[in-house]
Amino acid sequence: MFTADEMLHHWRGHRALTRRTIERFPDEHLFTFTPGAPLRTFGEMMLETVRMVAPSLHGVESGKWDFTQIDTSDVHEKAVLLHLWDEADALIEARWPHLTRDALRGVVPPLPHLTALPYLVENEIHHRGQGFVYLRLLGIEPPAFYER
Repeated sequence: MFTADEMLHHWRGHRALTRRTIERFPDEHLFTFTPGAPLRTFGEMMLETVRMVAPSLHGVESGKWDFTQIDTSDVHEKAVLLHLWDEADALIEARWPHLTRDALRGVVPPLPHLTALPYLVENEIHHRGQGFVYLRLLGIEPPAFYER
């Protein structure tokens, strides 16, 4: 089991790798390319990941869950996505010291079988794996998955 500091270090490593994955996508494909319906673009998946950070941290800290805090429907550019990604990283850094040990073990009320923070990391890894496949289909080498 991770300590809180180890969990943060682990998550930072994944977030850095995911950011490098976003950077590898050509601008013209980040929000347009999918291998086929009904799959989403990698940009859309990453916006989902960004949208989950603030409400999840707030929910873990306060026990109040509201996933309607951020609207990304007008985001269609890599630079804007990366800016939102960096804002989410800054929020993680700012809020992390305020999370208690018990809060870090908290569950997402609509999904009581999921522990909130590990789920955020797992969801990001899952979507990053999809992004790796998309990059390979575009003929682009993804970043090394083990370099976090």
